[in-house]
Amino acid sequence: MSSSSPTTSGVPFDARGEQVRRQLLGDAAMDASIAAMTPFDREYQIFVTNQIFGRTWARGILSQQQLSLLNLGMLAGKGCMEEFELHFRTALKVTKVPVIQLREAILHIGMYCGIPIARECFVIARRVFKEEAVDLAELEAEDARRAAP
Repeated sequence: MSSSSPTTSGVPFDARGEQVRRQLLGDAAMDASIAAMTPFDREYQIFVTNQIFGRTWARGILSQQQLSLLNLGMLAGKGCMEEFELHFRTALKVTKVPVIQLREAILHIGMYCGIPIARECFVIARRVFKEEAVDLAELEAEDARRAAP
């Protein structure tokens, strides 16, 4: 948890929820959410931190990789592509979902949600891979190994 955390302002965040939210999305994103909080959306921020992060992500029943993959499928299915990109980047960088599993998830998304959604997911994936300088050589090697007789 960040030592300069704005949570000392008396916002009743669940400690585990805040910790997991910071781990997954980063201190900067959490601090920005708190700094932007108004009396109108304060309860929403508390709800998101306490329920989504404290009562789902922090439960430890499904691994963070499994939860990341679930989120990608649900977000794509709902057409929430901005949120899909955020969670794709989190899956890649934070929960460390293997690239081959990310690709497989998008192929699965294409079957259940439609090819246009899968196409958007692949566009996002390519952009994130480029921005994060991901070397896909290991994926090529794995594909070659699987194709070998």
